Amino acid sequence: MKKHDDVRRRLIKSTALAAGAGLLAGSTAQSEAAPGGNSAHFDARQFGVRGDGHHDDTEALQKALDAAGKAGGGIVSLPAGQYRINGHLSIPGGVTLQGTFRAAPCARHDPYPQLYGTVLLAYAGRGNPTDPPFIRLAGQMAALAGVIITYPEWKQTDVPPVPYPPTVLAEGGVEDVAIMDCCFLNTYEAIRLQEAHRHYVRNVYGYPHWRGLYVDACYDIGRVENCHFWPFGVNFDPKDPFCKWVNTNAVAYEFARTDWQYVLNTFCFGYGVGYKFSESKAGACNGNFLGIGSDSCERDILVEQAQPYGLLITNGEFVGRWTSTSAVCVEIGEKVASKVSLNNCAFWGPIERIVWQRGPDSQFTASACHFVDWTSTALQIDAGKVIVQGCTFMQPKTAAIIGEQVKSAIFIGNQAHNGLIVDNRAGNRTQLGFNEQPTG
Repeated sequence: MKKHDDVRRRLIKSTALAAGAGLLAGSTAQSEAAPGGNSAHFDARQFGVRGDGHHDDTEALQKALDAAGKAGGGIVSLPAGQYRINGHLSIPGGVTLQGTFRAAPCARHDPYPQLYGTVLLAYAGRGNPTDPPFIRLAGQMAALAGVIITYPEWKQTDVPPVPYPPTVLAEGGVEDVAIMDCCFLNTYEAIRLQEAHRHYVRNVYGYPHWRGLYVDACYDIGRVENCHFWPFGVNFDPKDPFCKWVNTNAVAYEFARTDWQYVLNTFCFGYGVGYKFSESKAGACNGNFLGIGSDSCERDILVEQAQPYGLLITNGEFVGRWTSTSAVCVEIGEKVASKVSLNNCAFWGPIERIVWQRGPDSQFTASACHFVDWTSTALQIDAGKVIVQGCTFMQPKTAAIIGEQVKSAIFIGNQAHNGLIVDNRAGNRTQLGFNEQPTG
């Protein structure tokens, strides 16, 4: 009941804020129009922004953003150009900083990509990750769209990578913020959403070097769609020291406390952890993860904790880290006291174990999944409960090890090359039925 009451209060608050914003826009729009435009559209060049890549555009661009905020909201447009930002930017509530892109931009040219469109050159915060963010989404419905953000001082020879503050941060109860059609090149931490309810992240590309996206203390549904974290702007080689550091230490997507998070059609390549489900002081995650993918990761999915309502993962594709001999696609940790459900997922590549469940209070379910490659075992269930049904196993060796501490294991209706092989150490707590048998 407390959770539903909190949501109801936020709905009432959001309605009141929206009504107030409409009144403010109506009372100020005519009196505070932007130079050369109207109250809804602000051309940043009219405020002195140059975009030549040499002059510091921080102050002029912030003036344009502030003017839009004072007018009750609007779009601050940045034409194609390279905008040197030596400081920090703050986007007020109701304001969108809009570049030229209407789809996720990317860059692959070596040794350093040729960048087109609206490009922000970030210089502040090198070596100081606790400094203010490069861009703060500072109010309700603040948005960033259509830009490339890159860090010109970054070098691939810096191992480990030099830390920076978050590239984009929303925190402290701001709601309905959005990040769309952007590319984050050579960023240390791309996006951090802390108590940013109903956030919307769509069409974001890039190669964040420490963490791509972090969500915490989100108590009303957030959405992340069509994001692609891949070695853009980097000479990728799995043996290169920089790439190896990212491939063993960095996290692409991390979700701590977020209530019924929706994640759709996302992908990552070359990270230590693809999708991490952690626990903060605010709690853990529950949500719906559809069409997610992870390639060349030491841990494609790492579950440290989840809410009792569970994690629902459907239509996923997962591959172990190239050159690794210890990669695990799905690790469910010892402290997990919830359920992880996989439906219609596929696993292949250099994998030692596909699923490793360690928590005595955890529960794992796999339905209609396709297990292609592994060296040790496809499923290692040390403890907790497990149901595996309607799955296919493509290797003629042990498909599952059921440990002595397992409370209940049910394998039903599975097919396996040369028959399903299960190493059962849990006695009659394991039930096997209607699985494919050896033909010989």
